[in-house]
Amino acid sequence: MRQFAKSIYKTIQKMGKKRTHASDEPRPAKIRKPTAADLEAEQSLPEFIIDEAKGLRRVVPYWFTHRTMAKGRWWGRKVLEVFQKEFQDQSPDYYKRAIEAGKITVNHEQKSIDYVLRNGDLVSHSTHRHEPPVSNAKISIVFQDDDLLVIDKPPGIPVHPSGRYNHNTVLGILKTPEYGFKNLFSVNRIDRLTSGILLVALRKDKAAELAAQLADRTVEKTYLCRVKGRFPSEPIHCAEPILVLSNKLGVNTVSPDGRPCETNFTLLNYNPETDTSVVVCEPKTGRTHQIRVHLQFLGYPIANDPIYCNTDLWGPDLGKGGVKDPQQVMENIKNTKFLADLGDGVVDLPTVVPAIEKDTAQQTLVGSDGTAGEEAAVSDPLNANETKLDSGSSSESADAPPADAFPCAECAITRPDPLPSQLRIYLHSWKYSGQGWAYETKMPDWAEETFSEKQ
Repeated sequence: MRQFAKSIYKTIQKMGKKRTHASDEPRPAKIRKPTAADLEAEQSLPEFIIDEAKGLRRVVPYWFTHRTMAKGRWWGRKVLEVFQKEFQDQSPDYYKRAIEAGKITVNHEQKSIDYVLRNGDLVSHSTHRHEPPVSNAKISIVFQDDDLLVIDKPPGIPVHPSGRYNHNTVLGILKTPEYGFKNLFSVNRIDRLTSGILLVALRKDKAAELAAQLADRTVEKTYLCRVKGRFPSEPIHCAEPILVLSNKLGVNTVSPDGRPCETNFTLLNYNPETDTSVVVCEPKTGRTHQIRVHLQFLGYPIANDPIYCNTDLWGPDLGKGGVKDPQQVMENIKNTKFLADLGDGVVDLPTVVPAIEKDTAQQTLVGSDGTAGEEAAVSDPLNANETKLDSGSSSESADAPPADAFPCAECAITRPDPLPSQLRIYLHSWKYSGQGWAYETKMPDWAEETFSEKQ
């Protein structure tokens, strides 16, 4: 009996002790389920404005709520401190006012600036979104059946939501009444400024099937580009490894420390008047900006490439033969007054994504400019950080306070519209073929031998 009493006493002592194990964590907070009004608001459709005169598609500004589960490093910290320390797109005072105004909430409820975040908390931030305009060029359908949609993507439109783009995307536009599609699953990825073949599955199993083929490198890809100078008449095989110079900015370069990479290049035609060549490109591996980086290394960068054909960034030799001073290149990019001037839009993240995560944005699924690899998905040269919210996060239109209840600084700014030349790059995804299938688009106008860059 005495032994039993001692056992009970020890058990009670253990129960009363404070947990100290490394795996211990705060008890999950109970999240209020979204109301019917929440769900209805999240299904609201965007309002597009078609600017026929300028050939642009605009989205009327709207309130948008970014949501994410509290990260482990946020637990035990005040919500104001988390936003002020980890988010850099607004001033510290803005976050204080946003919390007090209910623009930043936890578990769908307004909290004080001293609220301490816990495991299981759902953090939301409502912002007034102003999406940049995109090209209003028609999205041509190359092939369609019950499982797959193959389109010829116009340049100047991102594939899917990322960064400042949410509705003004290929997938978003295809879901409008104009096209009438519903469930869409992008298979390959090409840059916003790049045009050409885009595979869009209409069922998840078809997306998985094609993604597996891409991952196994059984898909043949052929691109067209127009480069500076007279490209050699003999085919060139470039096997230089490529290194990510900056995940945050999505800039890459040839480096012996990089990952294996192979591209075949063949001259198609040369125009002596413009001193430019049209080249057929066949990437055998998939790395971010593989074609663009290899061409830069060879000394024939894409003629209108805002990144890899920019002497302000790479110097007079434009990185031919490899970058001599990578750190200087990074400094040049950082010192650029407006990253948008480089041609791929403003660099930013959905407001809820902390700045500390910008450098670790994961590259997933299939390729940027068709060559970002079956494991990469950086959509814009300077927008590697323009990524979907991570697992457990979401971004939806939601019922936020009316615009006049919380002034929007962006509403007071008039930004210039992009010029047609800023909405495309001379890089086109021309042909894709795999196990029992092959698709091809028309050649772009700039691939003609007599094309003039002034056209």
